[in-house]
Amino acid sequence: MNKNYNPFSILPWLMALLFSTLLAACGGGGGQDPEPVVPPASVVVSVAVTPATSAVPINGVQAFVATATFGDGSTRDVSTTTNWSSGATSIATVGQSTGVVTGVSAGTTAITATYEGKTNTAAVTVTTATLLSVTVTPASATIAVAGVQPFVATANYSDGTTRDVTKFASWSSGTVAVGTVVQTTGVVTGVTSGSSLITVNFGGKSGTAGLVVSAATLSTIAITPLTAALQVGGSQNLRAFATYSDGSVADITTAAVWASSAPAVASVVANTGVATGVSAGSAVVTVLSAGKSASATVTVTAVAGRAAVNLGSSGNFVVLAKTGISTTGTTAIVGDIGVSPAAASFITGFGLIADATNTFSTSSLVTGKVYAANYAPPTPVAMTTAISDMQTAFTDAAGRTLPDFTELGAGNISGMTLAPGLYKWGSGVLVTGVGVTLSGGPDAVWIFQIAQDLTVANSAIITLSGGAQAKNVFWQVSGKATLGTAANFKGNLMSQTLISAGTGAVVTGRLLAQTAVTLDATRVTAP
Repeated sequence: MNKNYNPFSILPWLMALLFSTLLAACGGGGGQDPEPVVPPASVVVSVAVTPATSAVPINGVQAFVATATFGDGSTRDVSTTTNWSSGATSIATVGQSTGVVTGVSAGTTAITATYEGKTNTAAVTVTTATLLSVTVTPASATIAVAGVQPFVATANYSDGTTRDVTKFASWSSGTVAVGTVVQTTGVVTGVTSGSSLITVNFGGKSGTAGLVVSAATLSTIAITPLTAALQVGGSQNLRAFATYSDGSVADITTAAVWASSAPAVASVVANTGVATGVSAGSAVVTVLSAGKSASATVTVTAVAGRAAVNLGSSGNFVVLAKTGISTTGTTAIVGDIGVSPAAASFITGFGLIADATNTFSTSSLVTGKVYAANYAPPTPVAMTTAISDMQTAFTDAAGRTLPDFTELGAGNISGMTLAPGLYKWGSGVLVTGVGVTLSGGPDAVWIFQIAQDLTVANSAIITLSGGAQAKNVFWQVSGKATLGTAANFKGNLMSQTLISAGTGAVVTGRLLAQTAVTLDATRVTAP
């Protein structure tokens, strides 16, 4: 017997044989393009960094956000679990696990985020402006024992600009026996009667405010309103007021801690008291401060009055156009695509392979079928119907009346959280790299009536929260629609003219154009 024999030494040969067998079974080696691989839901497809560009002064700060997109099209903020780095630390530094950038000297550098093997970058320009001073507001405050007071730190720069640096500064209390302060938030709590000096330090500059703690103690907390009725996706600003033993009353909404008994019904932001309806039902929202608490009841009902747009047979396609569909780069589409009245020759870049029936084609870039008006029956009639249904759906969306919101943000909805409803603009709509969030339940519907163009900037993300689904989001665009490089778009995009998707754009939804659709290494998945 050979004592040096290793039974595991044959594993590489077995693996090679298995791989060859699988390749042959899948049609490999026959000159055919392989089927595109759709990543599993848990796999990170890409990482976006927002804002894509930013300018900060010397000693100024900017918080960057890293958003991961997964194989199922879902997204998640991964800023605190991402590895951050700066291309030139002599210009700007970045917290390795926070994404908070600090300007060091004038110049421009790249800020890189790496998460689960995926990377992306943003550009930060440090201006020549320097930090002059830091001011604290309010300049003085009086609170009771166990009372709270949030202070705000504002950095003042040589170019006349100011920045809120409250959460980036270091806070301290001169007499902690009188009042304590949370070092990273500036929220002060009264301990015993007396006075103390509250100091903030940021970028080598400091500011102060006076604190007086009276002998009064916290007696009760009250919430307004005591009851709130919301639709799914709707929000209510709850407020908390503390009454002290001397009869004084203070608003402690942002200093107290909020919680919901049923977050799946109504969620609440822990430090703001903003409650949002998630699903039909009832939840008790509680606020707590210094051992005292109060509660309010939030009742959530299903969204009514906004029916989804009926796409008809056009909903059978993820990309549908009248004059053509073109692609460059490694595009990956999951679902059917088609053109009409244009012929198959107007579908370019896909390397179409005609089926034996000549009723459709296939492509290595499409996990689905490709249809055109000049294919064999019954395809021409089916395509004519699909185009007609697409135009009917566009007219339906454009004709919805009594909008819930009109001219919101003058057309710039960047950074907003939008509840379900009908939105109308007489202008174009812009979503910058900050992105926009649609918050509502699984049955909530959004309809956006846009009279001119829709522009979704590079790396912008349309985020769905609270169970919202891309299939219930309808963008009706009377002009052209442009999705920037690495943009992450959700919903049914119905454009009266061109739809253009930049390099690396990801779409969970449908692209339905009454002219053409152009793609560049774009990933489109049916909602």
